[in-house]
Amino acid sequence: MSNYGIIGLDGGNIVNIHKEMWDLALKLDKMQQNGYYSSEDFIKSIQFQINQLSFFYDNLVPKQGGGDPGKTFYNLDHRPKEHQILYANLTRGFPKELYDVHYCYLLKDCETKFIVIPTTSIKSNSLLCNNLYEKDIEMIDGSYCRLNIDDIRVIDLMRIIQYKGYSDVKTDRKDILNFVNNFFSDIVDNNEIVE
Repeated sequence: MSNYGIIGLDGGNIVNIHKEMWDLALKLDKMQQNGYYSSEDFIKSIQFQINQLSFFYDNLVPKQGGGDPGKTFYNLDHRPKEHQILYANLTRGFPKELYDVHYCYLLKDCETKFIVIPTTSIKSNSLLCNNLYEKDIEMIDGSYCRLNIDDIRVIDLMRIIQYKGYSDVKTDRKDILNFVNNFFSDIVDNNEIVE
């Protein structure tokens, strides 16, 4: 870590936030100028994440956790159920990852986190479904979306955008679980499990 002469509460050096943010801004500006990257979307993503973290550390921790983040938990007003679609801010990612806001299939509720499979809409110009890591599923309303199992991830509940509500999936959950199991089956089939 660079030494900018600022001393932290623990007596050690801390990063000069203003200088570091300026350096990042210069890099974002350069990427924006090349026309391939939206710095504006990146900034919105960071703003969302900082606002959520600020709410957690500045509001919930003092009130709920007695100053201990480990004893503080974020709760949803209305919790989705497994086998529903929710809307989440995955924040900015790397180029080949799904990122920003996406509808996601709730595969597993892990109390403070969810295991989700991000989805994409299916449009007339969409590529055909790649059955190795994609599955088209039907919603209760008759519409379809595409599961992207290669982007499966665990997300904190604070990423859920509740005002969008949750949608029920018509495709049988067993079909989706078989798809997930098949995707991971080569790991099990290759005897990589240690007993």
